[in-house]
Amino acid sequence: MNISTLLQELVEEMIRLCDEWKREGKLRKETKLYQKYKVKRFEYRENGEIQVSGSFPIIPKEEWNISDIFKLIEHIKTLPYLEDCIAYIAREYTSHFSNPNAQAEFWVSEFLQKTILEYLNGNFDPRKDLVEYIVTFIHDLEGNPIEWEIKVWLEGIGMKVDEIEIEKGIIIRKPTVSDIEYEYPLGMPLFEQTLFHHPSAILEIRKREKLHPAIYPDLERIIIALQLYKVGSVSKTRIYWKPKSFLQFGGTSTPMRWWSTTYRYSLDVSDAEKLPQFVAKIKDKLPIEEKTGNLMATNHLGIAILRYQDAILKPEATENKIAYAVMGLEALYLKAKEEELSHRLAQRVAKLLSFREEKPIKIYNLVKEAYDIRSNFVHGSPLQNKKPQEVKKILDSIIEYLRKSIITFIQLQEEKEKLLSLVDNALLEKQAEDKLQNLIGKL
Repeated sequence: MNISTLLQELVEEMIRLCDEWKREGKLRKETKLYQKYKVKRFEYRENGEIQVSGSFPIIPKEEWNISDIFKLIEHIKTLPYLEDCIAYIAREYTSHFSNPNAQAEFWVSEFLQKTILEYLNGNFDPRKDLVEYIVTFIHDLEGNPIEWEIKVWLEGIGMKVDEIEIEKGIIIRKPTVSDIEYEYPLGMPLFEQTLFHHPSAILEIRKREKLHPAIYPDLERIIIALQLYKVGSVSKTRIYWKPKSFLQFGGTSTPMRWWSTTYRYSLDVSDAEKLPQFVAKIKDKLPIEEKTGNLMATNHLGIAILRYQDAILKPEATENKIAYAVMGLEALYLKAKEEELSHRLAQRVAKLLSFREEKPIKIYNLVKEAYDIRSNFVHGSPLQNKKPQEVKKILDSIIEYLRKSIITFIQLQEEKEKLLSLVDNALLEKQAEDKLQNLIGKL
């Protein structure tokens, strides 16, 4: 007999016992009190700001007594249906465990507990759902990829449209009331109280993976792509994980540090086509470690993106942010052991970005000015003769130059030394300039 038939017989017997125990009063309901955050007023603004007010009513809920369900499971464990399942699973799926029978029993108990609760709560119809439940459990046993639902709270993006599909299985959308409301058992500690702000946008991902950490590289690629699409202090403030599984568990993760939101941008109907195209072009070229989802800080692109993130995210003084942005440009545009750094840096940035309809002399002067600010910052010298608004304009320009440069370098995928030599030659000869212009024009 195969595992599908064994599980079908087990579930059918479980249903029969559930109905019998309900009739006999062995499965009881009890009233539990929950405190709910109920939204009364919800106003979403196109820049991503949310105005919310609400109340905290106490809600009584009828729930099945969990100790009764455990007693039912213990009773089922004495039946031959379950013994046959355990024996089969122990033989076929637990070869790398020291105690195969105990592991198999634990897995079947997890399957039974979740299925019983779904059946008692009216969420499991055996006529429609039995095959899906069995297939999902077998996928768990075989270690096959399972479907994960991930909901990420974002800061730094406003939505002028309801949602945009970034790629199949990934959308970015407006927050709704259901994203904000929550409830928890009365008397339990409430971690939601630490959230003093709400998401400006929601990123939803559906993806098949064996374990949820394997999703991190794709998630980080999307976040970096959103940071580079326009200058935006895009950050994750909360992540919800939900697997379609009996043996994998969902949960919530919250970053330990809160980034500042210096820059915001909004997505409108024109971005519905442009954003997916942009993400598709650069996402898989980002220097991301597949195991951890971290940026590789061992090459010029990874370092430049890290410095870009420092400039747009860290809550620091404006001149510090300028220093980060200039360091990012240095990682891209400077070779090892070069002299006249500020001149070479400004010249190369100006030349490469001139093909992006930027005025080269303006770029050159701004980069030189930013480099001086960076040098003063590194050597601990105070910033003089600059008004705050002037310094902020320099920061805005340098960050934009760094963003465009990163996107260009990502797409070119040329060896850094070779590319910089071409940029230098393009300053002196028409043939090199034409070659560089041809490269940039294809992007």
